[in-house]
Amino acid sequence: MRAIMANIKGFGHQVILILSLSFFIISGCSTVPVPQENNIEKEEYSKVITEKLIENDTPEVPLPKPVEDDKKKFIDKVNQATPKGAPESSIIKSSYNNIRRISLLLPFSSKSTRLREEAESMLKAAELAIFDLNKDDILLSVHDTAGTEEGSKKATKLAIERGADLIIGPILASSVKISSIQAKQNNVPIIAFSSDIKVASKGTYLLSFPPEPEINRLINYTTSKRLKRYAYLGPESRYGVRIQKEFIDSVANNGGRVTGLETYKGNDISVMQEPAKKLADFYLKGVKEMRRNNGRGLMSYDAILLPEGGTSLLSLAPLLPYFDVDPTKVQFLGTSLWKNEETVREPALNGGVFAAPDDKNTIKFLSHYEAVFAEESSRLAPLAYDALTISELVTRNSSNTIIENIESIEGFNGINGLVRFGSDGIPERGLAIYKIENGRFKIISPAPKSF
Repeated sequence: MRAIMANIKGFGHQVILILSLSFFIISGCSTVPVPQENNIEKEEYSKVITEKLIENDTPEVPLPKPVEDDKKKFIDKVNQATPKGAPESSIIKSSYNNIRRISLLLPFSSKSTRLREEAESMLKAAELAIFDLNKDDILLSVHDTAGTEEGSKKATKLAIERGADLIIGPILASSVKISSIQAKQNNVPIIAFSSDIKVASKGTYLLSFPPEPEINRLINYTTSKRLKRYAYLGPESRYGVRIQKEFIDSVANNGGRVTGLETYKGNDISVMQEPAKKLADFYLKGVKEMRRNNGRGLMSYDAILLPEGGTSLLSLAPLLPYFDVDPTKVQFLGTSLWKNEETVREPALNGGVFAAPDDKNTIKFLSHYEAVFAEESSRLAPLAYDALTISELVTRNSSNTIIENIESIEGFNGINGLVRFGSDGIPERGLAIYKIENGRFKIISPAPKSF
């Protein structure tokens, strides 16, 4: 089997073409309405760790010359591909049953720039996985959801018409919900990328990072370190509401107590100041009480959760020390949104802890991806790579159904660490506990190697 990597100018990236009698990539696109920009909630955009790539650890891969300047022409060519000697309708005929048919649903024509970029990068990662797997019996068809419910409905219909054994995608929760209905009617399982656990179910599995398991892992760890009294300071967004609920439940389940809780609307520092001041005053009240009792008694809270990331976190975190909350006395807690280079440079967050995937495999993937495509991976691209690898495992010849195979995996150790799926479709991940220490991320509790 010959493997050729070609840089398609009009396609926007390198496309891996496996030239053999039974392996080819099929792309199906449809024109559908597109959503408005900036409608992606944090829970719809899984956080993948993006640290600086390791220098001098990247193999040199020559970049081939372009072979096609027009994206549509290229797609049309690939879309017409048929294995030599096979009937034209072999794509959907069960008689051609040596092929494992996997469909990838992504928002290539979304009006959202971020979604379009994610789709392109995720497709590259999927192609990279196909190339690395080096299997000659996998057929990957690619369909455009446009990031809309109607687009997802059409894309899912196309995938099913092409005889998909397994569907990968979509990204957005609303799209997953629509695709899931159609797929279940045709007994086709889905591995989707939304982190909204409400759209998960038997047959619809989420390969993502729902924030709830992060909070559960974090509180399990901190309560084991005898931290029992907690405060919460976060946004009133959908993301914030989910975090808050899981935080309260996890603290209670571990024998702790949430003693202080303040929220705010928006992400500007002006809306954060008053709730931060309230929790700071509550903390200082406890400090004064302990001083009056010669150090006896309990602090108002031992730890405080700040479920923000990026510039919002950099606005929120310094407010607490400004209002005299001592970070050396109160444990600052976060989510995987903390896992970026800006966070480690904020003095108020030094010593803070959070749960996130072990990034060892992620760093290797990012290096591999950049070596092949001469650009950085998007945040969700590693998930697409893992999804293709899992698909290869669960679609192998077996006496079990694909759904049974998905749910029987004891633990898949992928780019983003250990994961497995329950019958409810919700991913269980092996997460590490990180601590920010002198401008660096340090793992203080390793991710499990098995479940």
